[in-house]
Amino acid sequence: SLYLMTTSMKGSISVLFWSVVLLALVQMMIAFLLQSFLVAYIKDDSIEKGRRLEVYKYYGSFARTMLTMFEITLGNWMPPCRALVENVNEFYMLFFLFHKLIIGFSVVSVIGAVFIQETFKVATTDDRIMVMTKERARKTHKRKMESLFNRTDANGDGAITRQELNAMLSDIDVRTRLSAMELDIRDSSGFFTLLDKDCDGRITFEELSDGVSRLKGFAKSYDVAILHHNTYELQKLVHAVKESLDHSNLRASAGQIGQNERDKF
Repeated sequence: SLYLMTTSMKGSISVLFWSVVLLALVQMMIAFLLQSFLVAYIKDDSIEKGRRLEVYKYYGSFARTMLTMFEITLGNWMPPCRALVENVNEFYMLFFLFHKLIIGFSVVSVIGAVFIQETFKVATTDDRIMVMTKERARKTHKRKMESLFNRTDANGDGAITRQELNAMLSDIDVRTRLSAMELDIRDSSGFFTLLDKDCDGRITFEELSDGVSRLKGFAKSYDVAILHHNTYELQKLVHAVKESLDHSNLRASAGQIGQNERDKF
């Protein structure tokens, strides 16, 4: 997890830079506009000094206004909002609501979504992360197979017989667990035959683990390619056998014709 976070952060440096630039430019324009509206209020000596000081604390200079804009966007937005609503004009409430909905929710959410996308992109392209993910999945699969094997091996002899497998598959809970592992079993006898690689009538833990890993899910492109190659090789073998049989039949026919000719004489 730490490696994923550090790798994602390194891969997201460009996204971070342009996100900061975009957000800073938007905040700068809003800060200039807001401060220009409040300069007259802050300098108006006819207004109570305490009220002007409260507004000045948040909007007295460009730096203060920029800090306030980021506070509104990313932090607690109510104190800066109350400073204008209570002291200047209640209509500033609409400005803060629109700012929070558009900048605080929409823009910030889009930036966060871009970072999440970059994280997934790094996770699917980094070789080390892919190896770690595969290794974690392999260990999880092994634990599940150990639990299933121990549950099925009723006599504890270290192998599963056809009867034990049929008894295991008759349990609805086991079938549901196998279905959750993308292994939909309709024929228990055929399933046993596919798992029993050495055809000795017993399934070892290695045969169960490898067989389930091979059979679960949909057919992969690699499996389809292997099947296509084996079918092509079988077709060539059948064609060669057919040619050999045709050649033998021709020779037998020629020999029979010669024998008939000799019998005539």
